[in-house]
Amino acid sequence: MPGTDRVHPAAAREFLAVRQPTLANLATDGSDSRRSDLVVYHAARTLRKVLRNSLLSVALAWLLAACCAAGNVFSGLSPAQQSYEMFLVAKMMWFHGFFSAATVAIYLSMLSTEQLADRPTASSQLRHWLKKLTWRTSPIFIAVGLAIAGGCFAISSLLWEDRQYNVSTYYTHCCSYLFVGCTNVHARHLFRTETVRGQTQTLKQQAQLARHPSRLQAPRTPSRQYLRVLCHDLPLIVSALFATVYVHVVSFITIKTQWDLALFALCSITMKLVIQELAKTFLFKQRRTPHMRTMAITVAAPTILVDTQLRTVLLCQDSASMTLVSSLVLAAAEIFMRTSKSAYVRWRTRRIMAQPPQQQKAVSPSSGETPSESKRVRAALQRSTSTMILVDVTQDRVQRLLALYAAEAYADMYAEYIAMGCSYGILYFFSKHPKYEIGAGGVVSTTDRSAMTSHWSYMATVALQVGIEVLVDFLACAVEIQHGIDFENFNQDDAFLAVFMVAVALINVHISSSIYLRG
Repeated sequence: MPGTDRVHPAAAREFLAVRQPTLANLATDGSDSRRSDLVVYHAARTLRKVLRNSLLSVALAWLLAACCAAGNVFSGLSPAQQSYEMFLVAKMMWFHGFFSAATVAIYLSMLSTEQLADRPTASSQLRHWLKKLTWRTSPIFIAVGLAIAGGCFAISSLLWEDRQYNVSTYYTHCCSYLFVGCTNVHARHLFRTETVRGQTQTLKQQAQLARHPSRLQAPRTPSRQYLRVLCHDLPLIVSALFATVYVHVVSFITIKTQWDLALFALCSITMKLVIQELAKTFLFKQRRTPHMRTMAITVAAPTILVDTQLRTVLLCQDSASMTLVSSLVLAAAEIFMRTSKSAYVRWRTRRIMAQPPQQQKAVSPSSGETPSESKRVRAALQRSTSTMILVDVTQDRVQRLLALYAAEAYADMYAEYIAMGCSYGILYFFSKHPKYEIGAGGVVSTTDRSAMTSHWSYMATVALQVGIEVLVDFLACAVEIQHGIDFENFNQDDAFLAVFMVAVALINVHISSSIYLRG
């Protein structure tokens, strides 16, 4: 993926010491009031960006939900008059169009930051990349669209089990994954051949191979390159399939009492925490510090998908007071979890820093050391332009720990707002839709819906939840920033994160609208 390993020439110096935010420097000159103002400013800035990008994601997710609710608009039939096969194919094609556009936009956001080799001062780089990438992916878009339409129609016509097990939904995920892989391959090719950084990397690799002919490898065929990209992006399809299974299981759950709701919320939160910890453990054990966008992606995607179902269940309760109390309890639980995690990170940081420093030496691998010593030395080195810099392993671990916590907190904030917006959109468009059953045998208990029949009640509940969440996030951000957690690095990838969250929100609505579709 182009830009995944983007490193500024000065970036390697971050690993020589734990980078402290500007706030820490103000603590030494007695400027407590100025430091407090700066904490408030950074917290408000972070929250503003999260709210802006979340609003964009929710708006496009609502647009997709409206299109899916309409079904085949070219048939001239109302959704109730459309056959199951026609409505299903139309819904899948709507998702294919929205998701493909979001996929292209994701790679455009990365390519647009690169300098063109033949246009060092071009002012229309975005237009150039859009033209190139759209032209290369258009045939793939058409082919995948035909595969989705034909496959979903055949599956829904021949397999009656599709209406119960949603085979067509999993099939659509796999087809969309193929489109993502093809777009990734073309974006990599454009990066290598048309950008300054890509051409520089290619020339360096060729020079290294010229100095070491024994390392010369046969060039990868297009099929091998494509398979390599598919393996690299495998976590994406795994996350989507896991989310589909999770929503499918939730659709069979009937919540009748407050204890049922509490148990469901506890299980959902526990599952989210387990997924986050597994992702962080995997990233923490990587030899190289993962990029900020990689950490945000790995943590955010499953969090949003799990939180949406929990928020949907809260909105569908029989009592507005029960929904309000549940929202307050969730807010209190979030404050407790973020405070506990922040304290744990500080404790673990002090523990790492208290360990005796490890002696390191920067020697060439050919100087006679053993393979294990060479491996340790290479692991402690980071390349910055043409020089090698010795990295303090202890400081690197602390830096990685703080970065992972920042990514988790940042992704959690996105997840809450997108989950609230998507859950309300799902209920608004599909709760009384003739093709959907949200409530009859799934997530909604239907003893007395008099207090929640109006969409204005849903909107008021969501507005209250958003207000509570904004207050919680602002206070939590201020405390975390004051303790040295830096969210400013995410601003460098603001465009990428915004578009990626749009894609996750689209998948979110697509999964729910597919699972609750009535056969």
